[in-house]
Amino acid sequence: MLPSPVTPAFLSHVADNVRRYRQRAGLSQKALADASGVSLRMIGGIERGGTSVSTATLDRIGLVLHATLADLVREPGSASMNNAINRLGWEGPQGGQGVLLSSVSVSREVETWEWRLQPGERYQAGADPSGWHVLIVVVEGTLTLELASGAVTVSAGCHLFDSSQEHSFANQGRVLTRFFRSTVC
Repeated sequence: MLPSPVTPAFLSHVADNVRRYRQRAGLSQKALADASGVSLRMIGGIERGGTSVSTATLDRIGLVLHATLADLVREPGSASMNNAINRLGWEGPQGGQGVLLSSVSVSREVETWEWRLQPGERYQAGADPSGWHVLIVVVEGTLTLELASGAVTVSAGCHLFDSSQEHSFANQGRVLTRFFRSTVC
């Protein structure tokens, strides 16, 4: 079965980014094709912006170019430290959507925790080492994320933050809050 196609808007910057990363790596289109296992015709089509491509193919190209999927789809010139992408990648025939929300390069590991905070509970976390990030995905209730820059309320959604600062998780509501916390470093 073929991968689902991504939206044209998702690919709007791919041509320029793939070309820029390929040239920066000193590779010809043929060398990139050989190293990634993607056909030369596909590489040329991607760089011309005339070919729809799956995220799996972009990942294979990105591995050779030392670029993440986010690097290849983000607007050129935007800082790679800005982890928010918010780019629609797939639309279903009945209105479903797949949105690339954010991306963080990982050098060591990813930890995923499931948390349940009862009303009034609060967990205080220390600062993680520099370069670490936490992705919070709230699936039930409302989480108050307390950061040095201020409180962020997350309900049935996600939030990515630099965790090299003291932070806490609090349930200030009246029902259970359940969330997933992924630490990437």
